[in-house]
Amino acid sequence: MAVGSSAYLAYQLIRRDLSARFTGSALGFAWGILQPLGLIALYWFIFGIMLPGGKLGQGGGGYVYFLISGLLPWLGFNEAIVRGTTSIVENAQIVKRLPFRSELLVFVPSATAVVFEVVSLALFLVLLVATGKFDGLLWILPIAIVLQFALQFGLSLVLAVAYVIFRDVFQIVGFGLSVLFFMSPILFDVRSDFAPFFRWNPLTPLMGLYRAGTIGGPLPSWGSIVYLSVFALLATTLGMSLFRRAQPALIDAV
Repeated sequence: MAVGSSAYLAYQLIRRDLSARFTGSALGFAWGILQPLGLIALYWFIFGIMLPGGKLGQGGGGYVYFLISGLLPWLGFNEAIVRGTTSIVENAQIVKRLPFRSELLVFVPSATAVVFEVVSLALFLVLLVATGKFDGLLWILPIAIVLQFALQFGLSLVLAVAYVIFRDVFQIVGFGLSVLFFMSPILFDVRSDFAPFFRWNPLTPLMGLYRAGTIGGPLPSWGSIVYLSVFALLATTLGMSLFRRAQPALIDAV
């Protein structure tokens, strides 16, 4: 399939996915913003107010900004992985009947997750500017978004293939994401004595890039940025290679 045809088909699939997600709801696309905002408010209330002292991350009133800057990319990543894992099975009829590149079905959840994340980030930046809290480097955000997309798309390709063969993968992914959430610097800063436990996680430098781009957090070390970039590149390359090798078998197994 030509590159132009694939790009057009990807665009149409993304439009279809965005429309289908909120068909019939009164608020429509607004739910894509209200849902993460509601979750952010919940986490902020629990970890920023209810816990003793109400201080985590940067503490005090600044904690809500610290939280949002890490939670928004996590919500996008989590959605892309969960929906990407089941994307081939959920579109089994399309895979069996239409001769096209099935990896586009995995591409769509990652793309739509990024669309909603970008909108949420834009609203967050407006909030930062309005409250005089913006101190970030905007040019970092496109880099962070591209690296995140490559990472989640590559992992989703591997998981989508695994889910076709072994349906328990979905349960494993759910548990794994829960562990990964608390092993990532989303709710708190990483203390120096626990830093070795977080270095293996590519989301650690990714969160650092988002915080540097929004609230003026310190840039991750160049070594960790290189690690994230290599990890994302390998995830995409290996994911595409595995998916294309497995694609003929997926048609029969799905």
